[in-house]
Amino acid sequence: RNVSETLRDAVRSKINNKKQKRALVLSPHTDDAEMGCGGTIAKLIEEGWKVHVIYFSAVKTRYPELVEEAANSARILGMSYEILEFNTRYFPRDRQDILQTLYDHSRKKRYNLVFTPTTTDIHQDHDVVTSEAKRAFRNCTLLGYELPWNNLTISLNCFIPLEERHIKKKIAALECYNTQKHNPYFNETFFRSVVKMRGVQLSTTFAEGFETIKVRLDQLI
Repeated sequence: RNVSETLRDAVRSKINNKKQKRALVLSPHTDDAEMGCGGTIAKLIEEGWKVHVIYFSAVKTRYPELVEEAANSARILGMSYEILEFNTRYFPRDRQDILQTLYDHSRKKRYNLVFTPTTTDIHQDHDVVTSEAKRAFRNCTLLGYELPWNNLTISLNCFIPLEERHIKKKIAALECYNTQKHNPYFNETFFRSVVKMRGVQLSTTFAEGFETIKVRLDQLI
């Protein structure tokens, strides 16, 4: 058997493998996941992926309604989720506990794909989650999602094309977060402008852009 035949058979075996693919989204705060990759979450679930989100903090002392808002958002997108109780803006202090949480989770569940904030995100909580994700999830693809207001510089080299129905789900999920609508970026016009711009870069109508932190191809083909 030559190399091309072996490779072709390996790819065919992957295509015929009906095992459900899994994606994990690391969301330092409730709503980060939806803002950064809500359209992609909707598309993956539509294509049969199982998507789970870890919200590390819900700021319950400031916004008691956030837990319910996150639950409603997850219901719209069709993803499972859990909410942890780390203190917002104190993730650097809790770095080791966050690493342990991620490591324990990686031992319990195997994922094909993990989403986390980009490595250039300037928010201290986001920086910690991504830094520790690189240590905890060594055996799968790791993509960084963008939150433009937290990135002075960014390098996006992976794009996922989306359709209008995926954008509508993303917007509907974000509409659940009434407590966050005071932020200047939290509106449909802005959200649509980002996915439209990324779509232009991919020569498609809409897209979400990601930083390729690490790719394991055999889990994706």
